[in-house]
Amino acid sequence: MSAFAVARRLAVPVPWRLRVTRLYARLVNVSIIGAVGYGLVSAGLAKTPQAGSAWTALWLSVVGAAVLMKVALAFGPVFVGADRMFWVVSTPVSRGGVLRPRLGLVLVGGAAVGAVWPAVVFGVVGAVVPPVVAVVLGAAAGVAVVAGAVVLQRVGVAPQGWLSGVVGLAVVALLVPAGRGEVLGSDGVPSAVGGVPGGADLGGALGVSGGAGGLGAAVVACGLALGLAAVAVVSAGRLRRADLAAGAALAGVARVSVSWFDLALLGAVLAERRARALGRVRSARLTGPRSRVVALAWTDVLRVRRAPHAVLVWAALLPAPALVALGGEENAVAAVQVVAAFFATDRLAAGLKAVCRSRALRRALGVPDRQLRLAHLVVPAVGAVVWCAATTAFTPHVSPLNGVISAVGALAVVYRIATRPPVDYGAAIVDFGLFGPTPLGLIVQLSRGPALLAVLAVVQVLV
Repeated sequence: MSAFAVARRLAVPVPWRLRVTRLYARLVNVSIIGAVGYGLVSAGLAKTPQAGSAWTALWLSVVGAAVLMKVALAFGPVFVGADRMFWVVSTPVSRGGVLRPRLGLVLVGGAAVGAVWPAVVFGVVGAVVPPVVAVVLGAAAGVAVVAGAVVLQRVGVAPQGWLSGVVGLAVVALLVPAGRGEVLGSDGVPSAVGGVPGGADLGGALGVSGGAGGLGAAVVACGLALGLAAVAVVSAGRLRRADLAAGAALAGVARVSVSWFDLALLGAVLAERRARALGRVRSARLTGPRSRVVALAWTDVLRVRRAPHAVLVWAALLPAPALVALGGEENAVAAVQVVAAFFATDRLAAGLKAVCRSRALRRALGVPDRQLRLAHLVVPAVGAVVWCAATTAFTPHVSPLNGVISAVGALAVVYRIATRPPVDYGAAIVDFGLFGPTPLGLIVQLSRGPALLAVLAVVQVLV
């Protein structure tokens, strides 16, 4: 039996009405994303690049490629569910023939992400390279990153630590020059956030400033991407069951979490995978002359130390407000600061979420709930204060009052989300006629935390 016959046998017949409905929903989503991208590209093309813009664009692209690689490696990126696993590993059907169509979709997705990424960069720093060259380079980079992830999946190498180091290096490259003191214009906008001496000529030094140089760089990038894609196609036929099953489990949990509006399921699976990757750790005593609150706070510090990815995300969000200021969105800088502060603080609140969501753990610890929450608020509070103080120091259009609001607000939003009761899917549904049945109770439950964050963002803009 050929791979094509297997695909036909596994395919589930879908009525044409359902196909049209799915196409309509996808068309709406693509239209919305396209409109947002068109706005970013238009703003970027109308903006004049400043000194150091090419340097900032380069390291932003490095961060994007590293994050894309980490996400791809987390999902495989080639995976199959239990329904297809039998055909892949237990039949004489060509394994590559069954997996290559899925690999093609993954490569197309990487190319699409890479082609859209220049719109984000242009919206921040302006068009540092010709748009056509940027799209071609981005698409080639996206294909190369995904194809490289497939090769690493076949080899069995997981360079998550190395990729985290690359992200940290990129963040330092974006922050250190800005910390030296940029030349501010008369309107208070920095002339170059993340700029370096001679940064304006970086695009020309890389050979992508336009003309023959840009065309040559695009041709070389496409050649490298096609070469890696060919190696990935060969590697797809040699993937093992363990390589294909891990990503399928994570994809299934992610699908269920999104469908049920409960990301706690996905967070639990990711925490388990990180614990397995961490392997063996040294135990620490919780008893002694210190108080229970101090002991629990120290346990939370150990938890953060054993999960350096949380600190990495916390640090990677530091340039976000400054990049928005560089993009010219002066009125939105303070709002972006409070939103980024929430995400940064949330990465340090794993202990708070664990004790608030597990009644059995609270009973086993034998500590009152108020003391438990107070002890596990120490690390997020320190992280929020340090993060907001650092961003307020080097971000224009952000006052100390904005920094205080961001720190206190981010901690409050994290606390409200962590202490939110389990989602009740039996909430009442109200039919508004034109809008159809609306689960108001579910919306109110899910708005606990995000609604406060939206209010704080409006307050930041008004202040």
